[in-house]
Amino acid sequence: MPFEQTRYVMDNYFKALGTGDFARFLTDDVTWTTMETGAQVRGPLAVQDAVIGLHARMSDFETRQLVVSDDFACIEGSCLPNVGPPGRISYCVIYDLRGDQIASMRAYGPLTAMMPILAAE
Repeated sequence: MPFEQTRYVMDNYFKALGTGDFARFLTDDVTWTTMETGAQVRGPLAVQDAVIGLHARMSDFETRQLVVSDDFACIEGSCLPNVGPPGRISYCVIYDLRGDQIASMRAYGPLTAMMPILAAE
């Protein structure tokens, strides 16, 4: 997929992210992997629920950079956690695209305590 198409998909995904209804941007076999532990969430609705739960446990978001390439995007940011250890945390999420949907997300940074599905396991 050309760079422009990847940018278009990611722009629309981030707009939908704000509504809480973004599963349509995810493939049927999408995975979210928290790289800190290797824990995974699979499937569009499960990933959507996990991301919504994660965002509910984060505040004061700061996005530092979004990098987009062919079939790939990366966002770097920081936030204040509402649960877990106090203090600002930095994170990075890598998105792999397949066609006009996101096929996988890999999160780097200390997010495990804020992932509602993972925290309950």
